[in-house]
Amino acid sequence: MPSVRGFVQCSNDRLVGTFEVDGSPRYLYSDVKTLHQPFESGEATLTYDNITQLDGHCRWTGTVGKANILMDVVSGGVSIAAPLAAKQPSSHFILGEGAWDTVERISPPQKNISNVPVNPSPPHDAIRDPALKAARAKKLLESKNPIIMYAVQIRAAAH
Repeated sequence: MPSVRGFVQCSNDRLVGTFEVDGSPRYLYSDVKTLHQPFESGEATLTYDNITQLDGHCRWTGTVGKANILMDVVSGGVSIAAPLAAKQPSSHFILGEGAWDTVERISPPQKNISNVPVNPSPPHDAIRDPALKAARAKKLLESKNPIIMYAVQIRAAAH
């Protein structure tokens, strides 16, 4: 089972994960339920069976411990484990639903997805510095735009 290191941050009921898989960025954008305290880790480890598992819609469950997080994707074979940057006051169960994508989304999603051009080869992540990736993920979380899986829908419509 391959594994890669990355960054995970969760606040305001939104989770963003950034991982570089086979030289290309993979982002996990997810809404989170039952979040008690925001958390982040710059030392997250993503483990998966096949790269095709890191594309499209996903549901996951997890546990935020006092010093770490463990998330398992419901369909199986994908997990994220990480030490937390700051200790939590207590452990709790979390769950979420979102999408894997290869495109960073900082700007608001398009309102009319039927007019959005499809780029079969999204740009590669030029940022290699973990601190810069963490700053970018923080910017994603702090934006007040809802996370919408429009890119997944565009991809499906293009086939």
